[in-house]
Amino acid sequence: MRLFPSMHAAIVTGVIGMPLLIWGWHFIETTSHSELLVLVWAIVALIIPVVLATIDLRDIARQWRDAGFFSSVSAPEPREAFRQIYLPAWKRMAAWFVSAVVSLLLLKIAGVNL
Repeated sequence: MRLFPSMHAAIVTGVIGMPLLIWGWHFIETTSHSELLVLVWAIVALIIPVVLATIDLRDIARQWRDAGFFSSVSAPEPREAFRQIYLPAWKRMAAWFVSAVVSLLLLKIAGVNL
């Protein structure tokens, strides 16, 4: 199974996901005025893609493969965890944020009204 690279997933999610989230939010507000639909849309269009884009699916798949499917995966040492898990996740989150901001600014410059 080939997994989508996490950094690329974060960038694509930021570029496509943020304008789509805003457009969907405005559409739901103008058509139904339902706060529940807006909440569901925010979960589907923002939270799930961001979580999937910022976690390292390759690392999780490797840990499960090494430990066995039904075995529990042990957590690394705190110093190792910081370098192996947290810093890469923060880098992917920063890439997502920058790509989302750049996408929105370019759409604004192009005259697209979100």
